[in-house]
Amino acid sequence: MGEEVRGVPEAAPLADSGRDSGIGRYLAGQRRLRGISLDELAALTKIPRRSLERLEAGAFDAAPDGFVRGFVRTVASALGLDPDQAVMRLMQEPDDEEAERRGQRLRQRTLFARAAALAGVALAAALLFKLVALWLAPAPEPSDADLVLRRDPVRELAEGAPDQPPGVEPP
Repeated sequence: MGEEVRGVPEAAPLADSGRDSGIGRYLAGQRRLRGISLDELAALTKIPRRSLERLEAGAFDAAPDGFVRGFVRTVASALGLDPDQAVMRLMQEPDDEEAERRGQRLRQRTLFARAAALAGVALAAALLFKLVALWLAPAPEPSDADLVLRRDPVRELAEGAPDQPPGVEPP
């Protein structure tokens, strides 16, 4: 008793966690109102009695993963309840403190995103300004030290040879 099975406690914690509207208590109350025993519910849903006991004890209230949501949907359907509403009861709103922490994280991310966008715009504007400045700046005049003169051997041949074809000697 009290052992964990796959990370979920076997029974509900001894101290009340302050959740009066847990899905386990809700489903247990609905089952009792309809006069259905746990054995009958286990036969209807094909869910083992032990798992149903743990569900009603609130062992799954803190971890509403897909497996638990499937249990809740199946049990709600067997009891004649709307499965979507039962799952919505499972997925409770976060408490005020958690909502404030999420809001604070969202505000921080928004501020960071705005600062990053502003930095990107400033960088793009600086780059554009530099490109325009380079484009509009006059080209520097080359100096004599920058010029390199090379002789063109083909031109020299063309200028020095007579207008006769090669191999023919001038008269």
